Amino acid sequence: MAQKAVNHYVIASEKLNEKFSNIDVVDGRRRAQSFLLEQAFPTQRDEDWQYTKLTNFVQKHFEVLGKTVINPEDIDVFLPPFAVTRLVFVDGWFDEELSDDFSDMPKGMSLESTRDVFEVPGATDRLYAREGLINSEAFGVLNNMLMADGFYLQIPRNMTVETPIFVLYVQTQENHISTLRNHVVLEENSEITLIEKYVSLAGQDNFEACTNVVTEIDIAQSARMRQVITQQQHESAYYFNNQFVFQADKSDYNTFYAGLGCQLSRHQNHLFMNGEHIESNQNSACLARGKQVVDSRTDTQHNQEWGASKQLHKYVLSDSAVGVFNGMIRVDQQAQKTDGQMDNKNLLLSNVAKMNTKPQLEIYADDVKCSHGSATGQINNDQVFYLQARGIPRIQAIEMITQAFLMEPAETINNALIKKWVMEALFSALTSGGYFNEAKAIVEKVSE
Repeated sequence: MAQKAVNHYVIASEKLNEKFSNIDVVDGRRRAQSFLLEQAFPTQRDEDWQYTKLTNFVQKHFEVLGKTVINPEDIDVFLPPFAVTRLVFVDGWFDEELSDDFSDMPKGMSLESTRDVFEVPGATDRLYAREGLINSEAFGVLNNMLMADGFYLQIPRNMTVETPIFVLYVQTQENHISTLRNHVVLEENSEITLIEKYVSLAGQDNFEACTNVVTEIDIAQSARMRQVITQQQHESAYYFNNQFVFQADKSDYNTFYAGLGCQLSRHQNHLFMNGEHIESNQNSACLARGKQVVDSRTDTQHNQEWGASKQLHKYVLSDSAVGVFNGMIRVDQQAQKTDGQMDNKNLLLSNVAKMNTKPQLEIYADDVKCSHGSATGQINNDQVFYLQARGIPRIQAIEMITQAFLMEPAETINNALIKKWVMEALFSALTSGGYFNEAKAIVEKVSE
């Protein structure tokens, strides 16, 4: 079964090669093909995939389909209520009609589709400079095999981009795999806010499609990047995202991820703090119900002195949902004065939901301040009673406690408008998703 899946994607990769004239891209895909043929897809015997089963994904052979045409009003509901510069990808392909006009961008700022980069001889170095690192991840290999579009964004030295860049990824076709390769470059003392949103346009109950993304982010000395990613795809879909982030001296990186959809989602940050006096914040809020599996991971490497990293990851799981968190903070021998903090908290709203968590520290320096922790449990009845004693019904009390628990990681978003928009999405998903059905059933049984 696994070999059939590998062969299927190798054939799909060769079909893509027939559409591209750039030999560098063709050769890159074929190197990835060889790698996948040798390694295959991971199984539960692989420690990093022990709790994230790929059985259903391997059985479902997704196709690389062409772009469909959608109307502007189809995406209105997904757009933020504040000014942004908008890029839209439909089924993994850049849609110029739905995106903003980039001709009046500030001088020196570059924004183009990855497909355009494919057509420029020599420019593909941007895609393959870290090929080996990307191939260390199974879905990085698949991305190298099937990448067809994405975006390249470069912010010049000393430029602050006031208007956030908003990237909307829309999946419209069942049995389709969208494979995107993005690259963001912030030059010295530049600043940007990047918002990414993943959604599905689907009316049916069953909508199996896949999104596989690799994003490289280079943050130069004293540059600052704010990033918000919201994944709200159909609950039958699949989502894989690998981010490789490289920070230089005195840079600042703040990222927030909200995982709200898909039957299987896996979001990973690979962060390399390669300079001194670096700051980073990685936070996430994840919701899962039914038989969803939500997986969020971070690998943070402190490689120089005076680095400070903070992380807060929270999950709310209902029904038979499964949550997976794996966080690593590695402190190199020369990374003295490191301050690395990582915390994972998980709330189970049913008796059968499961959370698998593995926070880790590897410290090779002797003058550091690092900590990690995790806690998983159910709602404290004393808290519920406290609110009930003040006239709040039990179900409403449970909803209030859960909402307050889930919203905390989003407090790290420093733009008030973006924070409000993200919190509204979290609140809407929580209150309309049936997460409190078991609690309501208990209350109704007691009242009878």
